Amino acid sequence: MSIKANPTVVGAFVIGAIFLTVISILVLGSGRFFKNDMRLMAVFPGSVKGLHIGSPVLFRGVNIGSVVDIKLYHDKHTHLSMVPVYIDLKQEVLELMNHGASDSLLTEEQALSFMGVMIKSGLHARLTLENLVSGRQLVEFELDHDIHIKLTGIDTRYLEVPTVESDFDKLQNFFKTIPLEKLTKSLIVTITEVNELFANKEGIEVLHHLKTTLDESSQLLKNLNEQVIPLSVSAQSRLLEVQSLLQNTDVQLTQTLKELIHLSTNVNNRLTQLTLSATQTFKKGETTLDNMNTLVDKKSTVRHELEISLKELSRAAKSMRIFTEYLERHPEAIIKGKQQY
Repeated sequence: MSIKANPTVVGAFVIGAIFLTVISILVLGSGRFFKNDMRLMAVFPGSVKGLHIGSPVLFRGVNIGSVVDIKLYHDKHTHLSMVPVYIDLKQEVLELMNHGASDSLLTEEQALSFMGVMIKSGLHARLTLENLVSGRQLVEFELDHDIHIKLTGIDTRYLEVPTVESDFDKLQNFFKTIPLEKLTKSLIVTITEVNELFANKEGIEVLHHLKTTLDESSQLLKNLNEQVIPLSVSAQSRLLEVQSLLQNTDVQLTQTLKELIHLSTNVNNRLTQLTLSATQTFKKGETTLDNMNTLVDKKSTVRHELEISLKELSRAAKSMRIFTEYLERHPEAIIKGKQQY
């Protein structure tokens, strides 16, 4: 007899399974199914070998997203083939870009505007080796204000990030510029010529002469070493003598400088005294000149009295001259007195 299924038990089982599925998605996926990631597009120069869907996208070592799609694009007009790589940035990164405000999500317009500013500031992408052995590559974002922004515009649905050549591509291009075939041929020719040179008799003689020259050079160096040692000892002795002479000269120069300083001090004192004496003399001279100016001044009382005195002296001198002339004519006047004639 078959047992009829209980609808209540079946319904509870289905609801529990759905609830466990939702919890698993939230725990394992950290809620990423409910977040709106931002998709970007980049076209890398050269080959994208080693890059695959799911490759990480780093910025200064921090995982900020992943590669979600890789396509092949061929332009029939220019006959150029390009490989656009589509990248999703994590919603958490966009929230951190919004000044760390995790409670308010960026809108699509705000995110596009912010990334546009970052690209103008020098944000670009390049491929970097993730594993040297396997050759796997990842995408790395960098900032460089001097980068030349060059976009392809092959998919206008998404914001395009400028790209630069990877280090591996630069190395490959460098090796391509080296003429390896020409260098190899030149090396083979050189080795052949060297083998031919040392295979004949003349080459053997050259080696013999070279060995002789090296032996003679070694002997010459040995002789020079034997002669240099005594010269070094003698030079060291001379240096000690020169050092002693310099020390004595230093002492004498110090004493001489002290004497010169003492003499300079004495001369300075004498000059100071002479300066003071000359200053006093000049002051006395100025006083005398002031007095003389007072005497010769027309309005001066001293000058007026001096002029009167000079006039009286002139009259007295004139009277004396007349008296003297009279005595010369009448010497007897000294005894008899003045006679009336």
